[in-house]
Amino acid sequence: MAVAEATRELAVPARRERGLWADAFRRLLRNRLAEAAGIFIIGLALSAVFADVIAPYEFGVTHLKDNYASIGSQYWLGADDLGRDIFSRVVYGARVSVAVAIVAATVSLIIGITYGLISGYLGGRVDELMMRLVDFIYGLPLIIVVILLQVYFKAIARRGEATGLGGAVIGLNAAFGGLFFVFVAMGALNWIGMARITRGQVLSLKEKEFIEAARMIGASLPRIIFRHLLPNILGACIVQETLQIPGYIMLEAFLSFIGLGVDPPTPSWGIMIQEGYQALRSYPHVLFPPAIALSLTVLAFNFLGDGLRDAFDPRLRGAQ
Repeated sequence: MAVAEATRELAVPARRERGLWADAFRRLLRNRLAEAAGIFIIGLALSAVFADVIAPYEFGVTHLKDNYASIGSQYWLGADDLGRDIFSRVVYGARVSVAVAIVAATVSLIIGITYGLISGYLGGRVDELMMRLVDFIYGLPLIIVVILLQVYFKAIARRGEATGLGGAVIGLNAAFGGLFFVFVAMGALNWIGMARITRGQVLSLKEKEFIEAARMIGASLPRIIFRHLLPNILGACIVQETLQIPGYIMLEAFLSFIGLGVDPPTPSWGIMIQEGYQALRSYPHVLFPPAIALSLTVLAFNFLGDGLRDAFDPRLRGAQ
């Protein structure tokens, strides 16, 4: 009997430990504010994808007789100075913000992580040279540089005389409603913060035992970097990039507000705010919808980023 009971006890499988990502996701779901922010962001992304179905009007259709129409049954959130449905333009404007959030964050992650991995792991003169380039870019007034790049790109697009590759790029920008040049201007500079964070993570890990073991068995440089180092720093990098997304959205809105963002009539919340604030005292309903949408989106990404940061905090790993 005792032997049988001992055998049954040995046969009981040990409870598997949760992995880092599963554990972090479990903790994230306990954060109600981050969970609500995630649901809002998912809804925003779905509304951007299905804007053609959700919006009752095309974003560029004008009804001059209905200019500044008030909130009512025909226009749920009223109409602007050209009689365009504000609700439809807010929905289509979500496409711009979602596209900026995805593209800018992806470009920053890919360039910044790759640059930081190479610089941190190789070290020595290579690291010194690569980091001096980052320091030089850090010393530039980024907003001014982005504005100058947009002025240059807009000037090229207005001339419309380029052929070959230049003409193809201008055509691509026109097809995206002016967003392509926004992506280029933002992606040219916004990776440097991610590069420095990645480098710091690599410097703290590259002398660890598991990296030394990989070197001893003859693992190649790409394998060490992308199979051993990258998985261990990716969580922290994603958290940091999520916290940067509100800045990307606000930068696009700012560029559109001063006329250097997307090309009209493509709707952007920044353009709508610029058009609405001029009539704030007489027709406040024109300004509030895009301003509220922009504020809620920025807050949602901030709350989600804070929740991810807490979820990936190693000090909380295993906490109930």
